[in-house]
Amino acid sequence: LATGTGLLALMMAPTAARVTGADITPEMLEKARGRLAAAGLDNVEFLEAAVPELPFPDGSFDLVTCRLAFHHFTDPGEALAEISRVLKPGGRFVMEDVFGPDDAAIREKRERLEKLFDPSHVRAYSPTELRGLLQAAGFGISGELEPYTRGLPVDFMLKLERIEDPEDRTRIIQLLNENLDADLGGFQPTEVEGELVLRWQTIIIAAVKS
Repeated sequence: LATGTGLLALMMAPTAARVTGADITPEMLEKARGRLAAAGLDNVEFLEAAVPELPFPDGSFDLVTCRLAFHHFTDPGEALAEISRVLKPGGRFVMEDVFGPDDAAIREKRERLEKLFDPSHVRAYSPTELRGLLQAAGFGISGELEPYTRGLPVDFMLKLERIEDPEDRTRIIQLLNENLDADLGGFQPTEVEGELVLRWQTIIIAAVKS
């Protein structure tokens, strides 16, 4: 789900009988199909589709993945119900996403930054919330990891997120400076040799459909 330019789908293709990448953005899918043509694989398809209306019969897949997109879902419970529907009994769901804190005051700071980086951001769910949502949707959690990248220069992140408006860049840098060395829940700005850098953490959760 949210396959984007198809990187993960193409990485999984050599070990799968069939891979389907779904995304709501035609421009992303065009790039994914270009990568597919270059790779010469015949067991991958890309199509335009979104949660919660996936165009697949019940029990279609052994595995569903969703990477760095869950924080865009306006109704995560509805999304997980649809993911469960298209999975076979005992099928697996593996997700990776940014995450936020449980503390409300810290969350408010984190959410302000996230929305400046990406206006389509909805919520950085905390690990506690994610576990609860999965369990409520009938999933059993089988494993977790919390990988992180340290020392990402802010200028690099601004370019990566295509933040070009000078006012938005100024707001982001100001907020980061106001929260230097503060743990905002998987997100920590700090200064290294006079340069503003970020420690950005994600959570990977593997779950099994009951």
